[in-house]
Amino acid sequence: MMAVVCVAAFSCNRAAMPSATPYTNAEIKNEQGNIILAGHCAKSILQTMPYKDWYNKSYNPYNVDSATVRQLTPVLKNKEIEIFLGSWCGDTKRELPRMMKILEAAAFDTANIKLIFVDNSTKTYKQSPQHEEAGKNIHRVPTFILYENKKEMGRIVQDPVESLEKDLLKIALQLPYIPQFKAVVYWHEQVNNRSKKMNNNTLETLAAQLKPICKNMGEFNAYGYVQLAQKHYTEAINVFRLNTFIYPADAGTYDSLGEAYYTTGNKEDAIKNYKKVLELKPGDENAIKMLKEIK
Repeated sequence: MMAVVCVAAFSCNRAAMPSATPYTNAEIKNEQGNIILAGHCAKSILQTMPYKDWYNKSYNPYNVDSATVRQLTPVLKNKEIEIFLGSWCGDTKRELPRMMKILEAAAFDTANIKLIFVDNSTKTYKQSPQHEEAGKNIHRVPTFILYENKKEMGRIVQDPVESLEKDLLKIALQLPYIPQFKAVVYWHEQVNNRSKKMNNNTLETLAAQLKPICKNMGEFNAYGYVQLAQKHYTEAINVFRLNTFIYPADAGTYDSLGEAYYTTGNKEDAIKNYKKVLELKPGDENAIKMLKEIK
């Protein structure tokens, strides 16, 4: 088990370039019919309605850790921060304003902050119209990525481990730091296989290793849907299958796997998994609807 955690601990130091796309300040309608922000947007848009309401609600009452910010101020010089976020996302609405307040207190150059808003529609899940997220394993928002000389130093994924201030300081000082969702970090860096179906024995072994560090069923479920939206179908199905081994009693894992099979045209395996949903959760409306649709 320690081998998995130790590998994950150092896997975030990846070479990556921060995005260079121009501001769009675009608003689009998602598949739920809601207006959301999309793409590279200017910080000023956060002070327009309706975004101003949720931004100030989290920004104003937040008490910055001044002692840690004093340590942050010199080590953040000449760094860049890229933030992937969703104007539809509750975690973004909570953590983004706090991070912005911290960076302001640390006298961080706001010109070096890039805000990239992503969609939550099925076909463009966790993607922006300009695809700044490509190749960066954005599976949760907000994701705060710190760069030095155009190379990623580390990232905070959705929630801080200790606090935003202390997590950011560890990354800037290059101290050992493992972000949230350790199991996905390990899978993405050490396992992912986009071209080959993995056998059950391999997935069972990985499931036993990863379950102790897996946050919940939603950790791999969200990652699987990101892969599905990006048309990495083999990878998505491997991930959803893995999740059924980690959480075999959770009907939701089989529902997602059934959807992935249906999306890729494998009706036989889709039916098997939706039937498994009904075994675990009799009367499940989505499973009943999908079985009728498939047949």
